[in-house]
Amino acid sequence: MAYLTQPDYVKYICSCGQLKPITSLYFCRHCLKIRCGFCICHEVDSHYCANCLENMPSSEARLKKNRCTSCFDCPSCFHTLSIRATLVQPRQASTEASGDAKVENKQAKKMYYLSCFNCRWTSRDVGIPDQPVASGGWPERTNPFTTRMNQLLEYYKAIALQEKQEKLERERKKFAIRGKYITLTDKTGLTGAMARNIAGLPSTDGGSSSAIANFVASQASEEVEELPEDVYTKEVNLKQITSMAQRLASPEWQPAEVSRLHPLAKLLSVKRSQRCRACDHNLTKPEYNPGSIKFKIELLAYYHVPEVKIISHESMKPGEKAALLVKLTNPTGHEMTIKLLQPEDVPIVEEEEQKSIEKSLEKSLNLEKDSYSWRAICRPASYSALCRVREVTRDFTLAQRDDAAEYDDDARHDADDVIVWRKSNKLALRLEVETEASAASGAPARAALALQYSYRNTVPPAGNQPHQRNHTLYTTVLLDLGHVI
Repeated sequence: MAYLTQPDYVKYICSCGQLKPITSLYFCRHCLKIRCGFCICHEVDSHYCANCLENMPSSEARLKKNRCTSCFDCPSCFHTLSIRATLVQPRQASTEASGDAKVENKQAKKMYYLSCFNCRWTSRDVGIPDQPVASGGWPERTNPFTTRMNQLLEYYKAIALQEKQEKLERERKKFAIRGKYITLTDKTGLTGAMARNIAGLPSTDGGSSSAIANFVASQASEEVEELPEDVYTKEVNLKQITSMAQRLASPEWQPAEVSRLHPLAKLLSVKRSQRCRACDHNLTKPEYNPGSIKFKIELLAYYHVPEVKIISHESMKPGEKAALLVKLTNPTGHEMTIKLLQPEDVPIVEEEEQKSIEKSLEKSLNLEKDSYSWRAICRPASYSALCRVREVTRDFTLAQRDDAAEYDDDARHDADDVIVWRKSNKLALRLEVETEASAASGAPARAALALQYSYRNTVPPAGNQPHQRNHTLYTTVLLDLGHVI
């Protein structure tokens, strides 16, 4: 598994300016752009438990506080707890009949308890009684501050509702024009609250105003509980004290001793779909079944953008030229034409796309927090390339992807200065890289390379718009060639 710790030697430049490997990028077939994690919107499709694979809607998951009611995690090592069965012998009951002592033996009863196979923690360690049923029925602790927490939630909900109504009133006055009325209530001056008062109905904001008026703020107390006298002299046993992670796992109680640890209800997992922020089309959409790992829509860049891999390269020395072997792969099912360019020859992206994304961010209520972060990140790519790839003026044609040809080991070697060999949808090129004479020894040797490739779009447009199948797209790749010697 050493390849998982290796750095990404080939990175692509996203449309927002981020440098990402091709495995972390998406490709939108509608706006024909490469998207990264900052250029997409995340939507939660469903909630499910990763242990029992129980699927539930968002409303039910919200009521259960995003936790499963039948699966638990170990409070000591946070592994999933298993249910174990044991036989319990009932107490023998003696009865007297006709002066003779008779002993009545009952059949053993099966009981269940929770156990961790990793750290050997059991529910019996904290005094939780065994249950006669394997699924459910485990006792739940009640939080002593539940009433206060509910009061705080109602108070802040009332404040949020009040601020929302004030915002609507300000917008109504802002867009009101003399002689033109947006709604009938603006023309007659009869608002919804006045109409409810005339009809004798209770006002909609009565509950919120009463919650604000009846709220009692917390008061700070100057009296603090004193520490015990032997706090500095008592010997501390670390095996009986919980760690910080164990305390924060249950924030309602935060047990200080190991003997007070209780099983943690397992957190729910989510299946999410991702949309392009520019055109609002789906990029990935998983199956609804939690046991399925397939996707209904999976527009990854790995399946649409030509892949570039470094085969080998010579040592990079200041002011000298070195050979570079790269491999190009066509992942699509159609023939692709690729041309190597310099990064400065790539056409500049128009600003209309960025404006459309900013408008979508402003309209979406769920992305108000992400709008500032996206504007701060979306910028031209900044990188320092001390190496320059010699320009190749010819075009290269790559065949379509053929799964059956993956098992063919025969590669055709061409007697060419640039093309080394061909195999199915793969092509190996020999390029020439020149390092700047002013490059310092030990500096990172990076080379930027632009690709112009043909793409065939098979998605029909919406409406009666003309459908253009063949497109010419561009992408910029940054190659990491080690360090300058």
